Amino acid sequence: MAKVRVAMIGAGRITDLHYPAYRDYDQAELVTVCTTTEATARERAAQWHARKWTTDYHTVLADPEIDMVEINTPHHLHHPLVLEAAAAGKHIQLQKPMGMNIRECDEMIAATRKAGVKFKVIENFVFYPPYRKAQELIAAGEIGEVRSLRIHLGTGGAGGWYVPLNTWLWRLAEIDHGGGPAIFDDGYHKFSIGLFYGGPVDRVFAWIDRSFGLIDSPAIVSWRARNGVVGCIDATFSPHLNVKSKYYSADERVEISGSRGVIWITRCTGQLLDEASVILYRDGVKTCFEFMKADWVDSFIASTRHFIECIQHDREPFLTGEQAKAVQQFCFAAIRSAKEGREVSPDEMV
Repeated sequence: MAKVRVAMIGAGRITDLHYPAYRDYDQAELVTVCTTTEATARERAAQWHARKWTTDYHTVLADPEIDMVEINTPHHLHHPLVLEAAAAGKHIQLQKPMGMNIRECDEMIAATRKAGVKFKVIENFVFYPPYRKAQELIAAGEIGEVRSLRIHLGTGGAGGWYVPLNTWLWRLAEIDHGGGPAIFDDGYHKFSIGLFYGGPVDRVFAWIDRSFGLIDSPAIVSWRARNGVVGCIDATFSPHLNVKSKYYSADERVEISGSRGVIWITRCTGQLLDEASVILYRDGVKTCFEFMKADWVDSFIASTRHFIECIQHDREPFLTGEQAKAVQQFCFAAIRSAKEGREVSPDEMV
């Protein structure tokens, strides 16, 4: 089967988690690194054993050797890059969030469908092995019918790896680059998890405050799914909290309550609790699932390799542009609800 040849457009901090998918993987080759700074392009190409580097993405799109591009740029650049990559006939894996508004999402979907290229928005959380294990337990009927979801995001002011200041600054520029670091940026993962376990959303109500006038938390987002499942996301920024993490200073935990039992997922990016990554409580008995991959990077590897296989076998990926748009509508509904103080349907986000 033909190896998929890839170019990485954008080489910031997050791409340290993207590269491992190509390491020791004979189904794909990372051929080119593209970023605007020559020194960074050279350094990343050497670090990742890529044969080419460039500072001009047009060079990538014109290269007949490249089958697929990974777009890992600031949010406001997603839309134009996807349209150009689709026109160039490249398969596209796009970093979340999908777009700055729903119009951009619709145009990206239309462009990729018209070009006949595979288009996937990166949502690594739903490929995180403990989340997949929880879904297996739900599908097997271990907790009966899902009734409610509780998703926690706690961000600390210390711990985790180094992130350059300019990376934080553009995320805080809401008008130019998105809707805030907690709800719009990182929150994309949480909204996708809500859809993953709870199904399509009917109504959303949210309260979003500000930390230091910049960070969109503390916040509470509550919703009701069309199937009756209810859920909530709470986001908190704790400036003096040191989060145990190899990556970002983020603590995520999930509780899924069913008619018969409960599932807890105790970790993801960070690890505050010294517990099994997945815990099932059913019929008065607690079962711990400890022996599985639970490093956050495992979710990135699984997500990207899933897309490579979709290209090779002509299958639809997860998340498709349409699925990613639904996540975006969920997110924008929460933001509008907080601004207007009312329940909002994701269908209003057009």
